[in-house]
Amino acid sequence: MKKLFLFATLLLLYACSEKSQQSFELPPVPVQTAEIETRDVPLFFEALGVIKPSQTADVRPQVSGMIKEVHFTEGEWVEEGALLYTIDDAPYAIRVQEQQSQLAQDLAHLNNVKKKYERFKSLTKQDLVAKVEWDDLETKIALHEASVQADEARLSAAKLDLEHCRIIAPITGFAGKTALGKGNMVSDTPLMRLTQNDPLYVDFLITERELQQIASAKPLIKVYLAGKEECIAAGKVTFMDHAIDPKSGMLAATGILAKSHKPLWPGQSVRVHLFFGKKEKAQLIPMRAVKTNQEGPYIFTVKEDNTVEIRPIKLGPEEKGQIVVEEGLEGAVKVVTQGQLRLFPGAKVEEIR
Repeated sequence: MKKLFLFATLLLLYACSEKSQQSFELPPVPVQTAEIETRDVPLFFEALGVIKPSQTADVRPQVSGMIKEVHFTEGEWVEEGALLYTIDDAPYAIRVQEQQSQLAQDLAHLNNVKKKYERFKSLTKQDLVAKVEWDDLETKIALHEASVQADEARLSAAKLDLEHCRIIAPITGFAGKTALGKGNMVSDTPLMRLTQNDPLYVDFLITERELQQIASAKPLIKVYLAGKEECIAAGKVTFMDHAIDPKSGMLAATGILAKSHKPLWPGQSVRVHLFFGKKEKAQLIPMRAVKTNQEGPYIFTVKEDNTVEIRPIKLGPEEKGQIVVEEGLEGAVKVVTQGQLRLFPGAKVEEIR
């Protein structure tokens, strides 16, 4: 009797267990999804660049002496031809006077010989002056004329040195920090730098492969700060070197930036996007939807019955937090963007916001 009761009990438990297994179903996995977007996508490659000014000029003294006055404020805008420094000009003014005096002396000697020459002209017709004396007189005139020419050249040089005591701006631009102030002696060391920032340029390097992708002779560029997605400047390429550096395999390029840009500083490091075309009707998904395993990148797509399917994909260029999918999205509408860790092929999902 006990054995019969135990058998009935076991049979009942087995029937309940079998029924429970048949009715048990995993709850849907909460996930976030995004619809696949189709649109034209610009094609570009990225390079590291450095901002540079349109023009710079190191201001150097052309004569030595003591700085009497500094006529500008550091950082201010300076026009071409503006007075920057005044160097003590007393020694150079004295040198000008000395050269003027020497020139006057040599002119007096020249005029005296010329007068003698004119007096002797009439005597030569009567053969009253020896040929040797006449030749000597012509030689003296030539020597005095040469001395006068040398004096004039030395006077011009002395006047130029006197003029160089006034150091003026060679270009228009922002004045940098002055190396020496009033009362200091200068020789040939740079005193300050003028920088012209309108327009600004950006220098960058591109690879040989990237060079082959550029169809336009002057492709467009956009500039971004490191770690930022906001475009701060745009422009076009104005220069490409005529030879690839054999050591680095890179080609030097320069782009000019349009005036309507956010504040940038010469020497600043930036990211440069160089555009070489566009991909029409590209399919894009959010970057966070892409996962990677040993076989490469893959995604989970959501089917009409709210189950998921795993698909290997081939990726294309990125575009503002999204990425182009070249292959693997055929017939798909939605992709899972969050909650992939709990998913497996055929798993049921529930969309949450």
